[in-house]
Amino acid sequence: MTHPYPDPAPPKPLPDPDRPFPDPDPVPRPEPLPSPEPSPIPQPPGPEPTPEPQPGPIS
Repeated sequence: MTHPYPDPAPPKPLPDPDRPFPDPDPVPRPEPLPSPEPSPIPQPPGPEPTPEPQPGPIS
């Protein structure tokens, strides 16, 4: 009796010697640890006017 499905396409994928594992399911990877806040990069001195004494606290 002939198979209802094509011969090269069995109902269940047989284990391949080259690929012992089936198509990997989306494995939940461990979430990467939040990288520490990058330290502020020292900006090159821009064309800022000469700093004058300003009243009040500078934020």
